[in-house]
Amino acid sequence: MDIGSTNPGIDSTDPNWNFFLHQLQAENQRQKFTEQVQTLTGRCWDVCFSDYRPPSKLDGKTQNCINNCVNRMIDASNFMVEHLQKMSATEMS
Repeated sequence: MDIGSTNPGIDSTDPNWNFFLHQLQAENQRQKFTEQVQTLTGRCWDVCFSDYRPPSKLDGKTQNCINNCVNRMIDASNFMVEHLQKMSATEMS
């Protein structure tokens, strides 16, 4: 993201501007991570808790369900990212 090159009023060589852009990108990544965690939590909650109320103590079956659910979601997300990267690389060549 090089805003300086698209906005002639901004000096993209200014260290303060570059620091600001770095901080903005880091915050964007944190926000995306938080959204991903919330999505995983919601989906796995729906799958692993049939009555939508958490038990007073998680049993082994529920812990395995949550672990497996999260792992499958991460695998699916990684697969999609890799697939999109391959498609993008193919289109560029």
